[in-house]
Amino acid sequence: MAETKDEKFMSRRRSAALKAFKVKDERVATFKKVAAILQKSEIDRTAEETGILASCSDVVKEVNLRQEKRDRIKARLEEIEDAPEILEEKCIRLAAAISRATSLAVYTGAGISTAASIPDYRGTNGVWTRMQQGKDIGNHDLSQAEPTLTHMALYALYKARILKHVVSQNCDGLHLRSGIPRNFLSEVHGNMYVEVCRTCKPSREYWRLFDVTEKTARYQHGTGRLCHRCNSILQDSIVHFGERGNLPWPINWNGATRAAKQADVILCLGSSLKVLKKYPWLWQMDKPVQKRASLYIINLQWTPKDENAVLKINGKCDEVMRKIMSHLGLEIPLYNRTKDPIFFHAIKLQNDEQFTKTQPCLEEPAIKEPLSQSSDENVKCMVEEIDKKDCISSLAVTDITTTYPAPFFTALPFLSMGLPFPPMYMYPQLTPLFYYPFIQIPNMPVETPKPKPACSFCMEHEGSLTCLYYQRDGDCPEPINIKNEQKQEEGDSLVIRADTSIASPKNPGWFGKGYRKGMKRKR
Repeated sequence: MAETKDEKFMSRRRSAALKAFKVKDERVATFKKVAAILQKSEIDRTAEETGILASCSDVVKEVNLRQEKRDRIKARLEEIEDAPEILEEKCIRLAAAISRATSLAVYTGAGISTAASIPDYRGTNGVWTRMQQGKDIGNHDLSQAEPTLTHMALYALYKARILKHVVSQNCDGLHLRSGIPRNFLSEVHGNMYVEVCRTCKPSREYWRLFDVTEKTARYQHGTGRLCHRCNSILQDSIVHFGERGNLPWPINWNGATRAAKQADVILCLGSSLKVLKKYPWLWQMDKPVQKRASLYIINLQWTPKDENAVLKINGKCDEVMRKIMSHLGLEIPLYNRTKDPIFFHAIKLQNDEQFTKTQPCLEEPAIKEPLSQSSDENVKCMVEEIDKKDCISSLAVTDITTTYPAPFFTALPFLSMGLPFPPMYMYPQLTPLFYYPFIQIPNMPVETPKPKPACSFCMEHEGSLTCLYYQRDGDCPEPINIKNEQKQEEGDSLVIRADTSIASPKNPGWFGKGYRKGMKRKR
């Protein structure tokens, strides 16, 4: 029985596929054989092996290229430290650049938190490195972590008005705990201590004393607790790989974009930059090369931005920042738990929420309650001092006239004569008010309502009447104008609203996709 056309076609197709597989298997076998020969020294190679290498020159070339690529990747993973004299010279150069900067933006990675016993990701002992090697990543209690010397150095630069913004890839919340206000901070991968209600508009935030990501994962962000206002399920603020972070806080993409656009110096600390390199708006890629910000990198490993950097420092962040701050003449403050804003602004769990977490809480400082009381007393003292300076007491007004007022009994004869009040010469200190109504006595005391601080913690430690971190009851701040602060009367006092809230970004994109689409439309 003759084969049909379809059977002939299928047999030819099957034989062609088998032939292709056979050729591929032979090439793979040749690659393995050539690679094994190349691993031997030239003295140990036989005449037959030398002939194989001569006949497969193209395979030898490709094997050598692959080996060079593997060696290059392996070398990039190595942690290299500069010699002490070279490190000192580089630190002087970086300190000079920071002192000249008008707008300094800092991008931080996991490398600045390793001193707090938090492992990094791509380091020689990082989480992903150990996972690729099949090793156990170990148990790490992040609740014991505290801001490191680098965190406090950045806080000192902020207090000196040198640092304008921090873009952090870390989720440990140590930047916020060091004292840097959230308006100056963009935690682009979220904060492990912050959970939010996306139903409330604007989104309501809850700052906790424990890790809220216990029950969350990629595309599963429910924490098991409910919003106190709308009873919706709370979610963590963490951004996993493949997800798009669009929360106004703590991600703050708008603040990061604005700071990157205005920066004239960008300092990268402890970051491999393999993620941040995907966001072109952080590197002023829309500007000519000559007009972009000067880039400085501090990292032990290679980064993809090393070629674009003015200076690359291979060193540990704490050691380098200590030298830089010394050259700048700035003192690095020590971390103080009583000044940690998380212990004042965190919202404690209600009685019915205690079972929703098993993670350990941060150990609160020994003195917490007197903190707010002392701050209120300080506010009262400051207000009283202002009153003494700006206002003149009633005794000062009476000093304008030196005549001693007559006693009350001297007015009795005039009252018996039917006069409604005694003559004004008996009370000369009141005469100007009655006889010269158009004359204004200088520096008369005027009772003006005094502003109440919205946050006594920020008033005491940061000298601000407004809350720089979070409202203590979890309320999101209402937007205000920084130049003309809106003041709303409540009874006899004035309350100044908290810091400005920035609208959510239109489309931050993922790895720069949204940015490239926008550029195509403009062209």
